[in-house]
Amino acid sequence: MKKHRHTDRSVAQAATLFFRVRGLVRTHLAQGRRLDPYAWLRIETLIHIRDHAGLSMKDLAAHLSITAPSATSLANALAKAGLVERRIDARDKRAVRVYLTKKGQRTLARAVARGMRILGKVFAPLSRRDLASFTALLAQLIETV
Repeated sequence: MKKHRHTDRSVAQAATLFFRVRGLVRTHLAQGRRLDPYAWLRIETLIHIRDHAGLSMKDLAAHLSITAPSATSLANALAKAGLVERRIDARDKRAVRVYLTKKGQRTLARAVARGMRILGKVFAPLSRRDLASFTALLAQLIETV
């Protein structure tokens, strides 16, 4: 993909708007409650574990861009809450794999449904075409950076 050279001003404006949108989304998701800075991380973790059952700590860490010890701490906290189950890998007794529990599935389903209701309102001012363009631009950034 072709890389473009942008002015410092345009990059700064894009970054500022990106973080303002991020803040707007976080504020709407909190809805008057104390904002939990780790809620997104836990939900993203549960989604990834749901979509990749039997995930290793190394793979989880790579997906979340955190260290393996941090991924282990996160998985331990989720296991303590009953949301995931940690199992020793049958082929490598040193490795641990994580799986979503029934409670984790229910908790995740509620969180995703709530998030979709709220985010639906956040994105409601955009036309379908604008939202599709926005989504395509985000996907492009993820694929090329």
